[in-house]
Amino acid sequence: MLSTLWRRYRAASCLRQLMSGMIVVGGLLGTHPSLAASPDSKVYFAGVAYTSNAASITQAFPHVSAALSSGGDAALNQRVRTLLQSQTLPETIAFDSLGSIKDAANSTALALGLDRETTSVEHIGDVYKLRVEVSAQALFFDFKEKQVLGSFPFIIDFIDVSATPPSETQIQTAYHNLIFGAPGQHDLASEFAKTLAHASVPMASNKHLRVTSSTLGPKALDYLHQYAPQVDATPLPQEVAEAFGTYLGTNQHLSVLPYSSNQALGSSMAARFIEGEAYDLKIPEADYEIHLNVAGFKKIAQSQTNVDALFLYGAFVDVTVLEPLSNKVYFSQRVKQGEPKTVPITQTSVDDWPPTHDTLLSLSDNFTRSLSDSNNPWLKSGLSDDKQARDQFSSLGELIQSCR
Repeated sequence: MLSTLWRRYRAASCLRQLMSGMIVVGGLLGTHPSLAASPDSKVYFAGVAYTSNAASITQAFPHVSAALSSGGDAALNQRVRTLLQSQTLPETIAFDSLGSIKDAANSTALALGLDRETTSVEHIGDVYKLRVEVSAQALFFDFKEKQVLGSFPFIIDFIDVSATPPSETQIQTAYHNLIFGAPGQHDLASEFAKTLAHASVPMASNKHLRVTSSTLGPKALDYLHQYAPQVDATPLPQEVAEAFGTYLGTNQHLSVLPYSSNQALGSSMAARFIEGEAYDLKIPEADYEIHLNVAGFKKIAQSQTNVDALFLYGAFVDVTVLEPLSNKVYFSQRVKQGEPKTVPITQTSVDDWPPTHDTLLSLSDNFTRSLSDSNNPWLKSGLSDDKQARDQFSSLGELIQSCR
C-alpha cells in the first residue's frame, strides 16, 4: 500500500444499552453489589464480548473474529488489563478477585463489547480508499439480576489509500492493527480505556428513549437498486436505528435503550457466556419510542468542469417520537440532509453508496445535535420551516431535557 494519507478516529461518550445477544470471547466474569452502583464501587472485568448471536459471529465479524482467534482474545484481554491498571478511573475495576453469580452482594460487571465491523473500498480517481471500522462499547451489566445497566459506545476507524484495490491480506492487517495497535494509530484497547476514564456505572432511574421501529421506504429501496445494487438492504434498518441511538446518546448525553429487530425477544435479549451458560438480559421498557423510516435518497449533478464534477447526495428520514402509553406524539416530521461530493472527470464510474451512507449518518448526527441548539444553522435546511414542525421540535427538545 502507499503511505497512509490520513487516519481518523471517532469516539462517542454517550450512554446506551446492549444492542443484541452477548458472547464473551475472553476474560473473567465477576460481580459486585447493586443495580445502580455508586461511583466508588468495584466493578469486575468480564472480558471481551461480541454483541451478536453465536451463529452469526463469523459472518458479522469476519475480520475481527479472525484476529481474535488462536490466542488473539487472550492478548487483547491482557492489553486491556494492562491499560486499565495503569490509569485512575471513576470505578475500581477488579480482574482476579471474582464474586459469585449466586451472591446477592455481587452483581456489577464490565465488558468490552464488540458491536460491528465495517469494511469499505471506494475507487476515487486513480486511487482506492480503504476504510475499516470497529464499533464497540464499554458495557456495564448486573449479572445476578440479568439486567443491562447501560454502556458508553465508541467507534474507531482507519483509512488508507493505495494505487490498487486492497487485497484480503491487507484488509485483515488493517483490522489487526486497529485491534492490537500500530505506530501512530489508535487501537481498540486504548480507546476502551479512554472511554472508561469519562464513564461511571449507569444509574437506572432516568426516563428512557428507544428506537423501536426502523424501516426502508419504497423510494429508498428503488434508489439502492439503481445506484447501489451491491448493497444488502436487509441489515440497513438496524444499522440506521443503532446509529441514530448512538448519535442521540452522544450529542444529548442520554441513556438510550437498545433497538432490536427481533420482536420475539420482547423486553429481554439472549446472552451466552464463555462458561457455556445462556441467559436472558432484561431491558427496561421505553418511556418514549422513536420510529424511523428512511423515506428515500437522491443524487443530483450540480456542476461540471474540465477537471471534476460536483454531485449532491440527499437523504430523507421520517422521524416520529411518541409516548406509547398515551400514544401522545411529540414529533413527527420528515428530516433531510444534503452532502456534496467532487469526482474527477476522468473517473468513469462512481460508487454512490459511501457518500449516500455518509449523508444518512450526517442526518442523524445533525438532527440529534440540534435538539439542544435551536439556533443550529442546520435546521434551516434540515427541517421544514412551518409552525407545526418548529413547535414539535421545541416539544421534543423539552422531552429530551426531561430524560437527562
